[in-house]
Amino acid sequence: MRWAEAGQPPAPRPPPPPVKKGGGCLKWTLVLMGGGFLMCCCLSLAAVESAEDPLEWKRIVTPEQKPVANEVALGDAFVPEDLAPSSARNYHWKQTHAAWGLRYGLSEEEHTEVYARFAELADDFAFKQGSGTSFTWAAPSECRDREWQCVFDTLAKDNADDVKPLTALFRKVQQEKRLNALQTTELVVSFVQNITYRLPTEETAAFGMLPPAIVVGDGSGDCDSKALLAVVMLRQLGIDAVVLLGSSLGHAALGVGLPVTGKKFALNGKKYVFVEVTTPGWALGALPPEYDVPKAWRVIPVDVPVE
Repeated sequence: MRWAEAGQPPAPRPPPPPVKKGGGCLKWTLVLMGGGFLMCCCLSLAAVESAEDPLEWKRIVTPEQKPVANEVALGDAFVPEDLAPSSARNYHWKQTHAAWGLRYGLSEEEHTEVYARFAELADDFAFKQGSGTSFTWAAPSECRDREWQCVFDTLAKDNADDVKPLTALFRKVQQEKRLNALQTTELVVSFVQNITYRLPTEETAAFGMLPPAIVVGDGSGDCDSKALLAVVMLRQLGIDAVVLLGSSLGHAALGVGLPVTGKKFALNGKKYVFVEVTTPGWALGALPPEYDVPKAWRVIPVDVPVE
């Protein structure tokens, strides 16, 4: 996300997603409209995603992950429940002292429905795809001054039911192994970090991101897409979580309201620890050096439907 505040030049293009050092996500820059820059994420916004990523996906096919030795199988999460196992995606990943596996499947019908609801949201924001990967959008009046919160809230609401079966697998192991909030968060974060990182360039994407159910269904997503998936899962597990947006830095991350040592950002008196979700290996509280610009980050609360 190469964002710039009103009257400022675009931020430098970030490096690829961090692998213990470095980070990157959507790459946007504001376009000049009506003789002046529009403030990103605050008023009407116009954005252009970098054309350096030439891929044009329609239905993403991300390579399956390979089984891990001595992994604990969490089970299956299918939408709908009677989905054929052959249609599911296999996930296998490691933590420091554990290995896990699960299957998640989203039917073609539900996949299409998720994108249909996403298209409705894009229409509400007057989203328009430009040439190549460029696009413009403007928030409806009720979302002014909280554009991204409106987008995230709607995506969380529209995708909650499709993510619930996945979250249920983590709730089961949480209860069986008596994991506390920190241990549960680390497990969810390790899962999301291991989802393949990629920029969304397919025609059905909007706002430079993907819906949570699509991220886990197709097995890939970028920084804000993966961060929102983590927020939905953690909130469904009863753990306070938010999206952290570094507009001028072109990055997004997860924020968790836990008493963990590390970099934190505050909202309404509550502190949220920074969590990098683009690639595996980042501990809670570890902030890549190039993103250590406190004033660049904003805490975006997300309203996630829970039982």
